[in-house]
Amino acid sequence: MTYIRALSAIAIALSMGLSEASAQTAATATEPRTEEPAMNIIEHISIGTDNEIILPEALRELLNYNKDGNEDNKSKNSRVGYRVQVFSDNNARTAKNEARSKSRSITERFPDYPAYVIFSSPYWRLRVGDFRTQEEAREAAEEIRKAFPAFGKEIHVVRDRINIR
Repeated sequence: MTYIRALSAIAIALSMGLSEASAQTAATATEPRTEEPAMNIIEHISIGTDNEIILPEALRELLNYNKDGNEDNKSKNSRVGYRVQVFSDNNARTAKNEARSKSRSITERFPDYPAYVIFSSPYWRLRVGDFRTQEEAREAAEEIRKAFPAFGKEIHVVRDRINIR
């Protein structure tokens, strides 16, 4: 079965105009792989070669992986927290403008709370703040509800990835 898949991959690669060496590489990619230890791209490229890769420290940090193979830098700038959702609508004609309008109103009244207009198909949403605890988010929701009673029914606390300042 694996032999047939390898031949199929070679045939497809050759029909796409790839060289025979590329076709062989495509064929080996279809074979089952054994579990290899996690490594970053720089280590992978440099294995068994005399290549020296020079890159800025900022890029090196972005490419760093921890022992589980997960990116280290994800936890540096964001974490799971809470935001106050003020608006959510899927009306293609009006939702984006309404979200931006409400965002301007809220940031004028509450400059300490960052506002995020987010499109998550098919919804346009307005979420406010970066709160570490649900209690902080509830207090902010009450402040916003008192300042903007017309938004009251739509205001609620949601769990989201927040930016760490």
